[in-house]
Amino acid sequence: MVVILGVMSLVTLSIFLLTPDESHLLLLSRLTLENLESEDFRVHDPCATWLNENEVSLCTQEGHVVIHNLSTNLTTTLLDNSTLDLKSMKFQVSADKRFLLMAYNIHHSQLRSTANMKRIEYSNAEEQGCIGTNKEGYRQAEEEMETEERSCLALNWIHHVLCPFQVFSQSFTASFAIYTVASGEIMDLTPSEEDTSVLQYAAWGPQGNQLVFIFENDIYYKPDVSSKAMRLTATGRNGMVVNGLSDWTYEEEILLKYPAFWWAKDGARLAYLSINNSATPFMEIHHFLGGVYPSNVLYPYPKAGSRIPSASLFVVNLYGPAHTLEMIPPDSQNSRDSYISMVSWISSTRLTVRWLNRVQNQSVLCVCEATTGACSERHQMAMDFWHNTQRQEEPLFTADGSLFYLILPAKQGARGEFLHIASLPAQASTPSVSPRFLTSGNWEVTSLCALDEENDKIYFLSTEESQQSRHLYSVELGGVFHRQCLTCNLFERCSFFKADFSPNQTYFTLYCLGYMVVEDNSLLAMSLETKRLSETVFQTLSSDNSDLDVKMSLPPGYEGNLHPLLIIIDSIPGRQSVTEEFALGWPEVLSSLHGVALAWIDSRSQVSQGQKSSTLDPRKLGSLRIKDKLGVVEWLMQLPYIDGRRIAVYGKGFGGYLGLKMLTATDQMFKCAAVMAPITDFKLYSAAFSERYLGLPTKEEHSYMTASLLDDISKLKDENFLLIHGTADARVHFQHSAELLSRLVKVEANYTLQLYPDEGHTLREERSDQHLHRTLLQYLHNCLKYDPFLNIEEEEEEDEEEE
Repeated sequence: MVVILGVMSLVTLSIFLLTPDESHLLLLSRLTLENLESEDFRVHDPCATWLNENEVSLCTQEGHVVIHNLSTNLTTTLLDNSTLDLKSMKFQVSADKRFLLMAYNIHHSQLRSTANMKRIEYSNAEEQGCIGTNKEGYRQAEEEMETEERSCLALNWIHHVLCPFQVFSQSFTASFAIYTVASGEIMDLTPSEEDTSVLQYAAWGPQGNQLVFIFENDIYYKPDVSSKAMRLTATGRNGMVVNGLSDWTYEEEILLKYPAFWWAKDGARLAYLSINNSATPFMEIHHFLGGVYPSNVLYPYPKAGSRIPSASLFVVNLYGPAHTLEMIPPDSQNSRDSYISMVSWISSTRLTVRWLNRVQNQSVLCVCEATTGACSERHQMAMDFWHNTQRQEEPLFTADGSLFYLILPAKQGARGEFLHIASLPAQASTPSVSPRFLTSGNWEVTSLCALDEENDKIYFLSTEESQQSRHLYSVELGGVFHRQCLTCNLFERCSFFKADFSPNQTYFTLYCLGYMVVEDNSLLAMSLETKRLSETVFQTLSSDNSDLDVKMSLPPGYEGNLHPLLIIIDSIPGRQSVTEEFALGWPEVLSSLHGVALAWIDSRSQVSQGQKSSTLDPRKLGSLRIKDKLGVVEWLMQLPYIDGRRIAVYGKGFGGYLGLKMLTATDQMFKCAAVMAPITDFKLYSAAFSERYLGLPTKEEHSYMTASLLDDISKLKDENFLLIHGTADARVHFQHSAELLSRLVKVEANYTLQLYPDEGHTLREERSDQHLHRTLLQYLHNCLKYDPFLNIEEEEEEDEEEE
């Protein structure tokens, strides 16, 4: 019997709060950027984590760390915020609830000095046979390294800084401390031979108070808090080999998370990735601030067609003498030319692993024996380039390991293929065995949540209610397609959910658009009730036998006025942006403050729409999306409350690329555009991303040339657009904008440029972020504001044409 922990429905405030009666608006104020920057408008994440079947740890809005017991309905405070400022920390509660692991002085950065990277550069070049031994250069790098290390240590001692360089979006370094609940004692977590508490990562294990931490790219293990740390790996090399953590490619494109290790449920074994970049080219990021000379950061970044990182999977036995085995991939997967996108434990001695080929259009799901390292294939499948989450999806295995459940495409008549739950036998893969589907219909299963064999059910999220919603369902394992929606009628104003089940599926925490029941965000709710918020409208259009979904956020009282329109393009191909998920950011301020309508468009290649044609060519992804979006824009321009002469577009990364491509594909359709860190040439971009959609450059030279933005510069000459880029962007390097700017200057193009020195793809400095939001608002407002002279000019042009 599943019991719901709770839920809230804050999203309805942005969708259903306003009525057509405009007299209500007189009592409401407009949303501003100052509102978003205040505490009253911050969403609080309670960081709920299941400790066992009946208890969940939480962080309250006041900053207290508590445990809530579902069986007794009692809440116990583990750490009071009056003792420490917990709001600036990350915390984890040990499985036995006796200790808290606290991360403080958190820096989303990599400690990597220029001289140290010079040392790596020499070593890397020698290993690849690029240069001969250069002892003088190496000694020089060593001397510079020692000088810089002394300087950095002196700064640390005097000013308490970390000399950080930002590299990745999720990774961080921090000091870690262990808090004893019973005594209130606090002690630093440090490697045995070191006196520093600055680590790359640390986490509790599933049993007692065992934990692992990662220091200088190697993994350390403590059976309990009082034990001496044991070093599990010794191959870590700065910038070259990392154990238990993702490098740039795995964090941003493959695993999509920072930690790259997985505990067996009984805590007896630890699986981890060892990622080797010794053959990967390095990218250099320049930092201009804080010194007489700029400093440089080098990190492995494989671009399209270059050598990619080699990842190996190991399992180490933690009970008794440490014994490590490598999980041997199947013959079809060469570790030098493949990726590992998913790892999950099935039992204490078996784990499931998904290998992908380099261009990520084929996957092999394997079961590996932790005691021998042998891996055998269980399922092979073609990967759909527009369903990105399939790469990380974890199959659910029965307790005896005889069956497993996963999401596969299933034909639904003329509507094409939709993703549904299927079961397969867990014996060695045989082509003759067809999957047995548990669900069916013209909708899609988006996520598997839990398998409850005792009650003969599997829980999942789907789009059955609507393409924009996510509801929690259960279906019987018997395969009679009898399913039950657990959230459809639970709350009238909430239709986008996420669920997190307790270990034995007795309870689940239910999130409504990121907000959780035990945390009602009442302060935010009350603050929003005083604001003029937009009304959200959904529409589905048909184009070339495909459905195109549109989400519009319209200013209050929109039907009686003529509004400018901003098209917002998502930065990740395949991610659904037309949903009922709550959002509150600068676009919502633009709509509330300046009466600008907002629109998001999901193209035919988005999820939740069915795969109506297996012939969709991923190499034509950009052109298809542009055609789809321009068709929708033309439809939007005809709406009676949209001013078709005041249309703008905004995008970031891949969205910025599409935004500029839309400008080149039209003749003054858009009054302006704002693009941030646009991809301009896919040969300059990440191998994992570019090759996923365009293939290898050596085989698809024409596709790369067609997709490049740099050959269409003349078409941007008379367009009005704002180009934004952080000079230390490690995802879309400033090189993309530099190549674009060089060509824009040659054609004397009309553009506005805003740079953020030493900032990355995501702006880290609060002042930089605030400046970005104000820049976007001011630029788009000035571009889209009503111009009475525009009407006079158009009337004169019409009169001239009639004459």
